[in-house]
Amino acid sequence: MDKKRLKRALGVAIPLAVIIIGISYNSYIKMHTFTLSGGEIVKSEQIQPVGGKVKVTGTADTDVVFTDIESGETYVIGYITSRVGDTIKLERGKWYRVEGIGELTVSPVNVRIE
Repeated sequence: MDKKRLKRALGVAIPLAVIIIGISYNSYIKMHTFTLSGGEIVKSEQIQPVGGKVKVTGTADTDVVFTDIESGETYVIGYITSRVGDTIKLERGKWYRVEGIGELTVSPVNVRIE
């Protein structure tokens, strides 16, 4: 009888844990996703990657340039088209200036507002 209870408890607990983890992760990503200023002008905002990779999507065809604030080194996502993005690997904890045309949505990042 105890084995049946244990199986039943695990059968409920494991899926529940997976659901809670999934909701928490989704909430975390939403909290660290930002859309940087709109319009067709070139913009410049500062971001800090939460992890090692940053996903970028945009509303216009553009090159996206990340510039390390401290060293001035640049990293480029060659060319993204409207609503089709790309991912770039950046060093966690460093601040980067991101430049591009149109609305750029970047995640997961922290944004510095000056």
